[in-house]
Amino acid sequence: MRKKSFPARKFLAPVAAYVLLVAVIILSRPFLSYSHYVALSAGAMLAIPFAFDRRSEISLRFSFGKFANGAAISLGVLFLYLVCFFLLALHMGKTIDLRKLPPDLILTHLVAFAFAEEFFFRGYLQRKLGGGLRSVVAASVMFAMAHFFAICLFGKGGACVQNLLTFFPSLVMGYLYLRTGTLWASVFFHFAANMVYLSVRMV
Repeated sequence: MRKKSFPARKFLAPVAAYVLLVAVIILSRPFLSYSHYVALSAGAMLAIPFAFDRRSEISLRFSFGKFANGAAISLGVLFLYLVCFFLLALHMGKTIDLRKLPPDLILTHLVAFAFAEEFFFRGYLQRKLGGGLRSVVAASVMFAMAHFFAICLFGKGGACVQNLLTFFPSLVMGYLYLRTGTLWASVFFHFAANMVYLSVRMV
């Protein structure tokens, strides 16, 4: 009789990939400038999945219909976010100031953050962890902890809790990938959410 393999073995590769990424984040940050650190982190998030799974390119498949569906959901969530932000500012007696963002910052957030992070956390981790709702939550926990390590160990301590809160938008991104089956829907939301966060401030 053939012995059944231990189910947890299928999670070893994605967990090992995540540990490797966090190690890159922790070990490289003290020795690199911020721009070089961002480039290295993005490169690691794009390269590590292929080292553990040669079929990682399947997450890059594009479907216009699925992307449009994800973009519509994204815009609805972002609208609710803006409404809540506006009401909070109004309650605190403050205003919302929309700032012009430099083109290089926009490009960095599109390629190095939105695309690279979604490829690693959704296109690889969430897919390899099973692809269901539990994998959405698991990948979101790992997403928030990676931000915690990157900011709190080598960044400004005051942003620690704020970066742990990335768990909640990560759930939205994970749901978009689960619902649409295309990585580009979650990339769109990630990029748009980052732009809203960077351009909207209370003064």
